[in-house]
Amino acid sequence: MKFVITGGTGFIGTRLVRHLSAASHDIVLLTRSAPRTERLNAAVVRRVTWDPLRAGGWGKEVDGADAVINLVGKNVFEQRWNVRVKRAILESRTVPTALLVEAMAAAAKRPALFVSASAVGFYGERGAEDVTEESAGGSDFLAYVVQEWEGAAYAAERLGVRVATPRIGLVLAKEGGMVQRMLLPFRLFAGGPVGSGRQYLPWVHMEDVVRGLLYPVENTSFRGVYNLASPSPVTMREFASAFGAVLRRPSWAPVPPFVLSLLFGEGGAVILSGQRALPKRLEEAGFRFSYTDLRAALENILR
Repeated sequence: MKFVITGGTGFIGTRLVRHLSAASHDIVLLTRSAPRTERLNAAVVRRVTWDPLRAGGWGKEVDGADAVINLVGKNVFEQRWNVRVKRAILESRTVPTALLVEAMAAAAKRPALFVSASAVGFYGERGAEDVTEESAGGSDFLAYVVQEWEGAAYAAERLGVRVATPRIGLVLAKEGGMVQRMLLPFRLFAGGPVGSGRQYLPWVHMEDVVRGLLYPVENTSFRGVYNLASPSPVTMREFASAFGAVLRRPSWAPVPPFVLSLLFGEGGAVILSGQRALPKRLEEAGFRFSYTDLRAALENILR
């Protein structure tokens, strides 16, 4: 199969490409880095230079692709939020997605499938409420971003392309994300929950993220929105306790809300909110998560 992947050198994309490389696929990574071709296990991986905010010659790679997997987007918590940063968060998702759809429209042979990443941030702050794909969207900034992001992706349906948008939860892997940020303070005996600890975390092991992203590839009748998060969400306090137990460290030093406000501005409120997002559609379709127990997931990652 020919896969065109954006964000393929990022946190999730790197693991996805590594997984796909086990088979004889033609993998095209749209990336800012210099182009080169390499063989990775059984796959041929080609790097094609692109500007995610501008149309260009990269668009011809979409022609003849079996699947386009879109993982591009600015890290939401990379900087303190202000008007400029919020605009960049939005545009880094909506503009490349729209450009990919434009490239599909121009293709002589359009891809059969467009998997465009989304996020559980769609639901906004929901407390302890069970949230499924049938739940309404939130009203905060990130919910708006996700709504626009998904809207840009579903424009491909008008071209006859099957579209799937996994709303990804909090991804657990040692090489990045929340796990990497928490390692140092816990190792220094200064770890603990963030904020009140009562907010729910829709966590998911990286292995299940990769398998979940490829579920629409392997199941050609599957389409639409789906939550890609463990069926066993936990509170922040429970997460910190399990994290400390696996590292054999205490979990007694909570991060107060004002610290997050200083670091992230308006974005701090997002960290303090949560969603008890459940993967109803995936489970009904027969998907089985490899990691449904948080302690087992953290043992796998940290040891």
